[in-house]
Amino acid sequence: MSAALLDTQRPHPEAGRRLTIGFLASALLHLALLAGFAPTTPRFTSPSPLQVEIRRAPEAEPASETPVARPSELAGPPAEPAPPREPAPQPAPAATAPEAPLETHLPLDRYYTAREVDVRAEPLNEVDLVYPELAYQHRTRGKVRLNIYISEDGAIDRVEVVEAAPPGIFEEAALTATNALRFSPATKWGRPVKSRKTIEVVFDPYEKINVP
Repeated sequence: MSAALLDTQRPHPEAGRRLTIGFLASALLHLALLAGFAPTTPRFTSPSPLQVEIRRAPEAEPASETPVARPSELAGPPAEPAPPREPAPQPAPAATAPEAPLETHLPLDRYYTAREVDVRAEPLNEVDLVYPELAYQHRTRGKVRLNIYISEDGAIDRVEVVEAAPPGIFEEAALTATNALRFSPATKWGRPVKSRKTIEVVFDPYEKINVP
């Protein structure tokens, strides 16, 4: 009886094979599960370069729909160019009359003024002015204005008093000194002519003068 018990406690060969097959199947199943759910290692890729696109903003629409006139429309039609100015007429050069004989166009019987002659008559000598004695003693000053008429030879034809201040004191002394003068004749158109000039004789007791 003990032997039978021992036989029943021995493992059956068929059962051992089944146990081995089941263990292998279980192991394979676990390996398959482990292979299917194995965590994957995350891969890090380098970031791509940043691309920026610049777009033009849409233009704002005008607030009103009123058409805006162009500068050319505001200015109106172009102005017509002004006609060219005609040059101002130039004055014709004065025609110079041919010189006629002097006897015809140059009167010789008149006394020409200093503005009418080409060369004025000039004194050739100096004379002493005699101061009136009474006026000198009183130290009286005075002046006499004279018109002198000179011939075409330079001689004095006549002298006339125009003004004297004070009157009645210095006229005779001024006339005496003026009549002693000699002149170079005035000329007009290259010919000696009669002339007249106005001079003023001043009497001053403090200047160098001749006293009788």
